[in-house]
Amino acid sequence: MSLELKPVQVRLSEEAYEALRMMAEANDQDLGEAARVGLTEWLLGRSHGMKVLAARLARAVRSGKDR
Repeated sequence: MSLELKPVQVRLSEEAYEALRMMAEANDQDLGEAARVGLTEWLLGRSHGMKVLAARLARAVRSGKDR
């Protein structure tokens, strides 16, 4: 199964670039693959956290109306 990947271009600080380069080498990946994996993990993790918080807020608002 093939995923459709969207192109994105970002600029990194020297420190972030070196961290990405180190992670890519450690995982035997090219820079693009390491960036894709890292960014995907970060984005999906952050968005999941936001969804959980939104659900908690919605429950709190609903339970507050019952009082």
